[in-house]
Amino acid sequence: MAKPDHPDICVVGGGIVGLSCAYFLAQNGHSVTILERDSVGSHASGFAYGSLSPLGEAGLAQDILPELALARQAMSIHTEWAKTLPELTGVDTQHRFRPALDIAFSEKEVALGKSQVEWRSKEDGYRSEWLDGNQAREIVPEISKGVVGAAYTEGVADLDPYRLSLALAQACESMGASIRHGEVIGMDQPNGKVLTILTANDRIQCDSLVLAMGPWSGIISKWIDAKVPIRPLKGQILRLDAGDLEINCSVGWRGSYACTKPDGLLWTGTTEEDVGFNETPTPSGRDSVIESLTKMIPNLEEARIVEHTACLRPLSADGKVIVGPVQNKTNVFIASGTGRKGILLGPALGKIICDLITLGQSHLDIEPFRLSRFQN
Repeated sequence: MAKPDHPDICVVGGGIVGLSCAYFLAQNGHSVTILERDSVGSHASGFAYGSLSPLGEAGLAQDILPELALARQAMSIHTEWAKTLPELTGVDTQHRFRPALDIAFSEKEVALGKSQVEWRSKEDGYRSEWLDGNQAREIVPEISKGVVGAAYTEGVADLDPYRLSLALAQACESMGASIRHGEVIGMDQPNGKVLTILTANDRIQCDSLVLAMGPWSGIISKWIDAKVPIRPLKGQILRLDAGDLEINCSVGWRGSYACTKPDGLLWTGTTEEDVGFNETPTPSGRDSVIESLTKMIPNLEEARIVEHTACLRPLSADGKVIVGPVQNKTNVFIASGTGRKGILLGPALGKIICDLITLGQSHLDIEPFRLSRFQN
């Protein structure tokens, strides 16, 4: 085992992507140090909704299909982790399968929903069908009477992302990985091989480096001399005490969602705000979420807001993930750009990075997701 100040691999970032990378690397016998500026799961990975929907609960097919192979792999890992992580760590990630109901209020939305059902129904392991408004209200009686139809899908799931982050961190440590806190401010590679990671208070040497810094990934452009076009996309979520109301589907409409989670609260969101690195929940964000919620599910006058959170997701310039080696640096890798699908896709990116470092190749085709696509 390498010394703590010279591990085989440093992973910068303690969110779902970084922890997934560290998990698979440690599982494969590498000595791993995770470097996190704050605490594990303290940003998007701790405050996300936690939807696991490879087919996209409310997305357009053209947005979902390019990453579908990643999503399938990730879903398989999540299903395995639902059993193994609680056994290993004692942390219940609250993983559960539950259906999704993507509702439509107009004929245009009906046409889109039916097209989604058409391709979803061809996916192994899922069941999808189109319902008219009355059939949809049989599934979720509380949805608006203005709903004229819905795409109903089984085989999708959700979990508690903060609990998943804690479970992964504990699993990594149980396999010998270490977690160190401090802000990484740069890197040096004087001899072309061994890397020196610079933090505000320390210097750590490693043989390989994984950069999984979420929305902060853009700052590494100057470290690696390559453009990393990632920006933060803010999203806000409310958790409501809705009394006896229990929504056992994930009800979705135009990118918004609502579902009762195992904590008994109605989780609902979200916003998409291009406001830089401002993570503060705002009254305007709250009002926007409530407006979408009451459009989907009216008569919530007695519901009470228990928690209002905001987080920043990493969005790449073309909306697709960035994963793979950094050009001209054989031992520096990047994994980011998951947008609103970080919790879902994180395990797949972790497996890809592990395969690249351990085997020299990925089990999935990563050509569309390489950083080099932005360099010309």
